[in-house]
Amino acid sequence: MTAAHFAAKRLKLLGTGRSLPGPPVSNETLCEALESACHPRAGRRARSIAYRLGITHRHVSRDLHVPLSGTRITMQAPQLCHAALFEAMVEAGIDIASVDYLIGHTSSPHTLLPPNIAWVADELQYTGPYLELRQACTGFANGLQIASAMAAANALQAIAIVGSETGSPYFGMSDAFLSNEQLVNYVQMGDGAGAVVVGQDDGSEDQIISHIFLGQIGLGREPGFFIEGGGSSQPQCSMQVPVFRHHVQTVREHGGELFVRGVEAMVQRGHSLGEFDWILPHQANGHLAHLFSQYFDVPEEKIYVTADKLGNLGSAAIWVSLDLLRRSGNLKKGQRVLILGAEASKFLFGGFVYQH
Repeated sequence: MTAAHFAAKRLKLLGTGRSLPGPPVSNETLCEALESACHPRAGRRARSIAYRLGITHRHVSRDLHVPLSGTRITMQAPQLCHAALFEAMVEAGIDIASVDYLIGHTSSPHTLLPPNIAWVADELQYTGPYLELRQACTGFANGLQIASAMAAANALQAIAIVGSETGSPYFGMSDAFLSNEQLVNYVQMGDGAGAVVVGQDDGSEDQIISHIFLGQIGLGREPGFFIEGGGSSQPQCSMQVPVFRHHVQTVREHGGELFVRGVEAMVQRGHSLGEFDWILPHQANGHLAHLFSQYFDVPEEKIYVTADKLGNLGSAAIWVSLDLLRRSGNLKKGQRVLILGAEASKFLFGGFVYQH
């Protein structure tokens, strides 16, 4: 069994925030745009995929009326991050001058260099140190592990973490670009940013993040999700833009195992799914509550899912969903949430426990 690494220290959650670009985009709007730019059958295929994924809406930062949206993006990644961080800082009762360290994680940065978080720092007028993780759906777990060690070792009072994705501009509205995997990306993925502000463990049981873990089972496996083009191994982009390759069958075969490994990691620590009031898994599709409930034999109503209305937000998914759950009124004081992340790039799993 693959071991997960658990952080030794807890964190205090001081605030959460989220930002989504523009109004929600329905399947019909998305497919009509595709039909206008491509063959009508592309829209029919996209509708069928969206139905199977259980996704009805998502937010996108691109202009759907141009084939390639690189020059017409309605809300850039640094702006989304700024808005999400501002919400988190408001709840925490601090301003940017009180943030000791800024951590970002994304697979779709504003630029490759400087990192996305550098542009976020500019937006925030932040003069302190920052770092960025080039990760997708489990970037939150690595960010928390780093924050946990930093807070404990350096007595830091406020560390801000933001996960974001603006992947929609990578999609080309043309028949030449279309494949089944790209149509899956088109309807499954959404854009947005989610943020948290965390600090040192205060010894209480209120708003505590604990059991932060991360592991991987990707050794020797081909990536399930990766970016083709733009890297040093292949700087040229054959389709004009870097392409998010999505090996749907590989993800289908191995993706579920990531949740199993996450649950096993908690069981090894003496916990069971039954002791948690809520379970918040990575938001891969709108049917996840039903699928997770069936496989792990837990009540479906305990599983919090937002993918039906937001799509898969990648690096932003866990933070956005946690913010929505905390602000929904359904999460009561003292309740515990098990967060389970799953990333198909090279098959990482991670998570944490949040006590409200």
